[in-house]
Amino acid sequence: MKNVKKVVVTAIAGVLMFSVFGCDMIQKTPEAVRKTTVAKVDGDKITLGEVDDKMKPLIEQMKSQYGDKYDQNQEAKDALAKQRKDILDGMVNEKVVIKEAAKLKVGQDKADADKFVDERIKQVKTAYGNDDKKLEEALKTNGMTMDTFKEYMKNQYIQQKLQEYIGKDLKVTDAEVDKYYETNKEQYTKDPGATIYHIVVPTEDEIKKIKEEYDKGAKFEDLAAKYGTDGTKNTGGSLGFVPFSTDKMDKDFMAAAKKLKEGEVSGPVKSQFGWHLIKVANVKDSIKQNLLKQKEQEETTKKLETWKKELKVEVYEDKIK
Repeated sequence: MKNVKKVVVTAIAGVLMFSVFGCDMIQKTPEAVRKTTVAKVDGDKITLGEVDDKMKPLIEQMKSQYGDKYDQNQEAKDALAKQRKDILDGMVNEKVVIKEAAKLKVGQDKADADKFVDERIKQVKTAYGNDDKKLEEALKTNGMTMDTFKEYMKNQYIQQKLQEYIGKDLKVTDAEVDKYYETNKEQYTKDPGATIYHIVVPTEDEIKKIKEEYDKGAKFEDLAAKYGTDGTKNTGGSLGFVPFSTDKMDKDFMAAAKKLKEGEVSGPVKSQFGWHLIKVANVKDSIKQNLLKQKEQEETTKKLETWKKELKVEVYEDKIK
């Protein structure tokens, strides 16, 4: 359960942040360096400048931790080198996914995509007190404008739809569920607790509307993916097995969760993180859902590698060192 303001940083980071120019670029102007091609996807270029722009949050973090001479600290340099590679890989993967989704005609419903983006923008604005100036400043600090933020959210929509498309024919058997449960039985029997799912949004009005959708028959996991504002949205809102004795969760949240029966969904619950719907799941149903998500991710990774070959992806790692 993270503060929704982190949506902005997560969006901007996408995968994360910065660039240290190699010695072979010393004679180039800063603008020429920014235009250096560091990867190609089906002929489309990714430049060093684009990587640099996504590194800004990490640079600020390094400055805060190591001071203005952070780039002279070996630990900081190692962290930057790793994240620089990670962010380039993420940018390549995103381009591949967007291109393949277009070929498959997945996630191409403009009206639905616009609705998805508008809902996310509304949530983020609410988190900043509907103060456009504060939001614009937050975006600017992280190297974004509202237009580029909207583009990021649109890509998130496409990626979500593509993963759903990939996973639509995947199955998890009862035997697989039983095997996982037996292997990890201690996790579920050692302490009293429950497998908990949740959806968190900034306002009571938003959570009431989501509850209305659930009451009309929408699946909780689908609503979490659509409206959730923290990392659990990617796993249907799953927080996993939570012992009732934990002191790591919001007290009001846990008090509400403890009152629920298996399969029951709460009404709106207020915590320090926002407004929630909480679901206590049957343990084996939860295991089945988690195994299915795992299979989806594995299948997506396999397809991604195949698509990269088909699109003749080229990455020039020496250009980002």
